[in-house]
Amino acid sequence: MAQVGCSNCGAKIPVPADLAATRMRCPYCGAEQPVPDLEVRRRALADERRVQLEERREAAERDQREHERRERAADRREARRGQWSTRLISIFAMLLAPAIISVTVFDLPARLGFGSSGADRIGQVVTQLGNAGCTVMVPATSLYASGNVSRLVTVDQGCLRILAAGGDGHRSLSLRLFSETGKELAKSSDTTDPQISYCPRAPGLLRYEIGISPASKGRLTHAVLVCKAN
Repeated sequence: MAQVGCSNCGAKIPVPADLAATRMRCPYCGAEQPVPDLEVRRRALADERRVQLEERREAAERDQREHERRERAADRREARRGQWSTRLISIFAMLLAPAIISVTVFDLPARLGFGSSGADRIGQVVTQLGNAGCTVMVPATSLYASGNVSRLVTVDQGCLRILAAGGDGHRSLSLRLFSETGKELAKSSDTTDPQISYCPRAPGLLRYEIGISPASKGRLTHAVLVCKAN
């Protein structure tokens, strides 16, 4: 380590290794004096800082290049995934198209109101009950259904007779009757032509539900009559 003499007491004192230092203090007498070769130290400090800045700039450029490389790799992976997704969707659509076409073609007449709906069987029962003194509350109504059908009916007096019948698409139907609060009042077994007879104790609003088997769809008919209590 370089040493110089103190300008006050003459003692040997070490020159600071820090290039940024501009003054030095004597540890013996406490006098201060400028460090020797100050201009040389300033140039050396400037060179050191310039090297540090260059190293930081190069490091930043390396980080930027690495970031861009990773982004390009991610874009390529995403593009490959997108290509595979498009191919899978196309294959799935090709496989599904025949099923959709067949379902649409074979189901279209029923949706348009054609085909059997059980209306003839309901008509026969309504006629028989009418001859027995029952009156029609809800006329025979045919509709396309692929899920359960629910309807409301208001009862003033007498006994309800609820009828349902399915066409070719409904091999098994059920009927359930509920109170205004949702309590089940009556139900039928599963059959092609279910019926429910129920005599309420007081007037009120009731709801009946026609249950359809899973995957069944097609036309069905339902009707409601009021008959005299026995």
